[in-house]
Amino acid sequence: MNRPSSLFKRVAGSYRARIVLFLLLLAAYLVVFTAVFHTGYPLWEGEPITWEEAVLFVMETVTTVGYGYLLPFESEYTILLTIVMIVTGVFLIFIFIPLLLAPALSEYLQASPPRRLSSPMKGHTVVIGSGEMTKSLIESLGIADLPIVIVEEDREHAHQLLRRFGDLAWVIWGSYAVASTWRQVFIEDAATVVVCEREGVAASIILGIREMTKAKIVAVVDNPDYDRYLRYAGAEYVLSPKTSAGRTLGRHARAGSQGETIHGSSEEGGALALLRIVSIPVMAGSRLVGKTFAELALPEKYGISVLFFWRKGKFVNFPRGSDRIDASTMLFLLGKGEDVDRAFGEIFRGDREKRDIAVIAGYGDVGRAAYRELTAAGIDCIVVDRKDRGNNVVGEAEDEATLRAAHIEEATTCIVALNNDDVNIFTTLMARNLNPGIRILARANDPSSVDKLYLAGADYVSLLPTIGGQAVAGIVLAGTVRVLLDLPDGSKVVVRRSTRRKGVSVDRIERRCGVRVAGIEGEGRAIVEPDGGETIGQGDAVIAVGHAGPLRKFIRHL
Repeated sequence: MNRPSSLFKRVAGSYRARIVLFLLLLAAYLVVFTAVFHTGYPLWEGEPITWEEAVLFVMETVTTVGYGYLLPFESEYTILLTIVMIVTGVFLIFIFIPLLLAPALSEYLQASPPRRLSSPMKGHTVVIGSGEMTKSLIESLGIADLPIVIVEEDREHAHQLLRRFGDLAWVIWGSYAVASTWRQVFIEDAATVVVCEREGVAASIILGIREMTKAKIVAVVDNPDYDRYLRYAGAEYVLSPKTSAGRTLGRHARAGSQGETIHGSSEEGGALALLRIVSIPVMAGSRLVGKTFAELALPEKYGISVLFFWRKGKFVNFPRGSDRIDASTMLFLLGKGEDVDRAFGEIFRGDREKRDIAVIAGYGDVGRAAYRELTAAGIDCIVVDRKDRGNNVVGEAEDEATLRAAHIEEATTCIVALNNDDVNIFTTLMARNLNPGIRILARANDPSSVDKLYLAGADYVSLLPTIGGQAVAGIVLAGTVRVLLDLPDGSKVVVRRSTRRKGVSVDRIERRCGVRVAGIEGEGRAIVEPDGGETIGQGDAVIAVGHAGPLRKFIRHL
């Protein structure tokens, strides 16, 4: 995984610059005052003085030693010059302290990340590494009261993690190659170990710890082709953020008559009594384009709740009746299985006569995963890649002629999945210009590129570190809570089964925890947007929406 070393280099560079500046000032001080004193002393005091004596006196003055070798002075000019030297020397000292001494002392005296946990721990999650995906994982795990320990062998990176996640996790600094590091985090009693390091380092870590712990080991890889090697080393799960991002892009690009089922399935037992959450990308030519939510009247006609929608990166949590749907809108609906099926049959199904065509720009790990998702759904795909794959358009994705050769103007969807954010941004701009009605889904490697991609015209952006962190969090949180959706505003949609023996009202849960209860599933009942007086009983599955803090209370309360 990539390490955030640029900040350290900038800090080190600026510190060296301060040292050079101070040395230049000190040299200028010595040269100027030595020359002035050597010239003025014979004129003012009437006695000769050598250069060595002049240098000695200036050094005595600036260091405040004050041996008094040439004292007492007879001339006021000599006294005045000495005073100027003393004041200037004090000024240099005040420069020295903040520029050099304070940063150096701060570096050596700041609290170092500990080498071990202060007390034994059981059932915790050990996260190894400090990349962007590690940060996303810790944030995703923040909804549960699970003890988390982060292990990082680079001291500076450990400091960064401690400053950012000190209230969510313990941060331990230690060498990956030393067995004592793992004993000091009580890895033998951990529930899960997540390795977020380069494949070679990850393999070494897994081989070193697999005999020390019974925890499930999750390895995060940059190259999915290394899956089998890390499994052989001892990893129970091997995840690639690139593959996860590609699948996510492919699922969001599918515009089939059933949309994407996020929760609930027609194959599950008792499906008609279960709640279902579906996402529907509204495409150009859809009968929904131009309508308001009030005109659709989904709650009144079908008992379906519009949980939220997003459009061009803008997320709306509580849609108003006057909000209008366009071809860049993605809807998220919650309803009973039978009601969702009925709404699809009457409103959504068959609203497009044109066959869906998807252009996939880039056929690396992300593009390949998206291609598999789309072809499995029966969508025709045209791949653009610099390498000749045998059935693709060969060329640069950001080249207009290449995109036209891939029939971008007739396509319904474009997935921009190259490994360069700048190229992705420009390709998005070009695709939007060539086909204003196309649905564009793009990949981003760096968080700073997300907003730029939306401004360029993307309808949905998949950020690799975030997608990877969410996928790993799903494994770690299994059995505690199921995360259904991670929303752009930082909130999440989760489902949690109540284990309380005594029932609790929806109103009490919402007031005490600060979450929104969107639905309740229980034996023989499925309720959408329940009233405050509705009771949540033991065994009921509750669908809730909220941010990390409120969701922690919600999980604890049930």
